[in-house]
Amino acid sequence: MMDRSPKTAFSKPATTHTGRILIVDDDPIVAGMLGVSLSAAGHDINEIYSGEEALFWLVDQAEGQRPDLVILDIEMPPGIDGYETCRRLHAIDAMRDLPVIFLSSHDRLEDRLHAYDAGGSDFMAKPFVPEEVLRKTEVMIRRQRQQAVTIAESKSSIDAAVAALNSFGEIGVSLKFSRSALGCRSLHTLASLVIESMRMFGVDCHVQLRTPSETLTLTSRGLATPLDESVIGKMQSMGRLFSFKNRTIINHKHVSLLITDMPIADENLCGRIRDQAAMIAEAAELSASNIGQRTEALVRADELRQLADTSRLLIEDLRGNYQGLLTSTRLELEQLVTAIEGMYNQLNLANDEEHIISDTLRDAVNRIMALFEQSSQLDQNFAGISSCLSMAGDHCLFQANLDEESSDHGSEATLAVELW
Repeated sequence: MMDRSPKTAFSKPATTHTGRILIVDDDPIVAGMLGVSLSAAGHDINEIYSGEEALFWLVDQAEGQRPDLVILDIEMPPGIDGYETCRRLHAIDAMRDLPVIFLSSHDRLEDRLHAYDAGGSDFMAKPFVPEEVLRKTEVMIRRQRQQAVTIAESKSSIDAAVAALNSFGEIGVSLKFSRSALGCRSLHTLASLVIESMRMFGVDCHVQLRTPSETLTLTSRGLATPLDESVIGKMQSMGRLFSFKNRTIINHKHVSLLITDMPIADENLCGRIRDQAAMIAEAAELSASNIGQRTEALVRADELRQLADTSRLLIEDLRGNYQGLLTSTRLELEQLVTAIEGMYNQLNLANDEEHIISDTLRDAVNRIMALFEQSSQLDQNFAGISSCLSMAGDHCLFQANLDEESSDHGSEATLAVELW
């Protein structure tokens, strides 16, 4: 008979690269296979075979050995299922922020929303793929340990947003947001402003901002979990405005705004919130587009600066080679005249013949040197081109620094990147 007694003792402290993982699955074979894969990667594994046993262990036996992550099966008859286990787990104060990855043999939007409602952080379909399990667990553990830093950074941005938004009415909040959004120089600042503005309407929201170089998904708790991102991803393709139970999402090209707790019992209030959210999403769309264009412009400015610097170096090298060629040519002509005049005695030429040859040579050399003197304008052109390229590179660098400085100071003015 298979041993179903729970394996409930972490054997060693977790390192910075591994974690303590609690596996809860009513099938010991599945739990064992997960445990083997994760143990091989250096994680400390604990296997429990029902939701009730997991909660009992977490409350009474896990003091000082709080896991970093729970992998939780959804269907565990005849006891409570994974959704209820997760809800009760997060009701424990010490486990309120403990990340949970759900396991399920179903992968519909409704399943993911149930997992999201229960407080899950990610979702994996059965049969699981070991490589996916390892990747998701490592990402989740790293995210959990960095969450304190992320929350502190988010709080700083939100505090700035709160200062920018006064106690206006509903229209006032939207108008204030539209003006403040123009001054945002980063996606994180814009996303924080969206979340705080929607909070003033009494709702919580998640926002995803997309530019060609970056995608950011932010929640009121900080950076979104993979499950948060997957829910937005599935709802993003459902049109400009889509509602499901107490959730409403507004989609634009660069922005998705997901309200997670619409007051559906009050139809009038829901309508007003949707209207204001639509205004905020549209203003955020313009701001996100501007941020993307500004980022692209800064990249192009840097490329132009590098091109100008490279071209200047090539021109200076060409100028040096040209000057060297002139000097070498002069020396060669002088040596040619000297060599021919030195051959007069061997050729037994008459004095008149020597004078004729010398005069002819000297006259030819003088004409050639006169041509070189006329070509001195070419050297001046080289110098002018090099100077212009140097100024162009400095201008690109100045504009990039100017825009970066504007971003650091959080100016509300819309500054154009003057590259052309």
